[in-house]
Amino acid sequence: MAILLLFLPLWAAAQSEAPKKFQAQGYVKFLQTNSFLPVPGLDTTLKFSDNLIHNRFNLHYYQGKKWEFALEMRNRLFYGDQVRQAGYGDKIDQYDGLIDLSTRWIDEGGFLLHSIIDRAYVNYSHKKWDITLGRQRINWGVNLVWNPNDLFNAYNFLDFDYEERAGRDALRIQYFPGDLSRLEVAVSPADSLEGMVAAACYRFNVKGYDFQFLSGYHRGDFAVGGGWEGNLGQVGFKGEGTYFYPLAGSVDSTSALGTSLTLDYMFGSGLYLMASALYNSEGANAGMSQGGFATGQLTARNLFPAEWAAYSNISGAVHPLVNLNVGAIYGLTNNLLILLPGVTYSIKENWDIDLIGQIFYSDGPAGFASQGAGVYLRLKWSY
Repeated sequence: MAILLLFLPLWAAAQSEAPKKFQAQGYVKFLQTNSFLPVPGLDTTLKFSDNLIHNRFNLHYYQGKKWEFALEMRNRLFYGDQVRQAGYGDKIDQYDGLIDLSTRWIDEGGFLLHSIIDRAYVNYSHKKWDITLGRQRINWGVNLVWNPNDLFNAYNFLDFDYEERAGRDALRIQYFPGDLSRLEVAVSPADSLEGMVAAACYRFNVKGYDFQFLSGYHRGDFAVGGGWEGNLGQVGFKGEGTYFYPLAGSVDSTSALGTSLTLDYMFGSGLYLMASALYNSEGANAGMSQGGFATGQLTARNLFPAEWAAYSNISGAVHPLVNLNVGAIYGLTNNLLILLPGVTYSIKENWDIDLIGQIFYSDGPAGFASQGAGVYLRLKWSY
């Protein structure tokens, strides 16, 4: 199996030369992480150096115009300081779903080799119907940072190295009554009711604005919400919100409300500006360390460790091959600040290198101070 994984990129490259019913693509990435964690009460900082070799392989088979069969997997080799810590392999080898399709090939001596199939589905599409069964990505979110409408696949915005996001074992049925409208019903079972999600979403367009309304069962809650996407002149204008009401037997005893709003604008030069705001009634009212939010699992019920938060970003090309990105997140209710600088250099076609920073500040025993930082260097080859 391990030998097969090594040759998958070469096989995929060969397939791309002669288009067939099969389509194979993916990438190989190397990510070096340097983490800095100050020790409370001591004038010292812990430093960790870790590395990740990541291969993704996507295989799709098309039978005529109606049927699609998909299998996608990620294979990751971790090694370094934090990998040696007890429980690291357990943290990586997690899947919040019905079927465990992951394997730890090696987990010892500071090395962890892990594989997971995060897409495995069959899709049938005919006229106004589209049906998908299996592990898939169900994205109902509208905004670019916080998505309280994303009931099935809420993700952590700081997890930048997982572009595809996690899949979910589900049955999804879509019906298109018109060119700009869609009714969608999805059910994702789990081992317990606290992990199950079943909901419906209806989308339609009115005078250039896309609207959606959704309702259903979400991890022990009754959820109802909606969102929109359109423009105010040349400015993009998006918003969404969901209300969660705990049902009998829910692990949560109080209702929750999450809403988010986004404005974005693209200049003719390619300079891009974006600002977003979040109200999250479940947000904690205290600061946290780098390891808390940066690596934690989120749900649509609680997307950020603050009741009120704001995000801003500016990005653009400073050279035809170089893109610069500067962002920041601020939690108003707990004085939490996260700085997010980054630069991407396109070495050649299908080759990119990124330098990314995540710098955390919040209130602590000594006042507002650094809670840690991560510096990431990533090389990516796509095939």
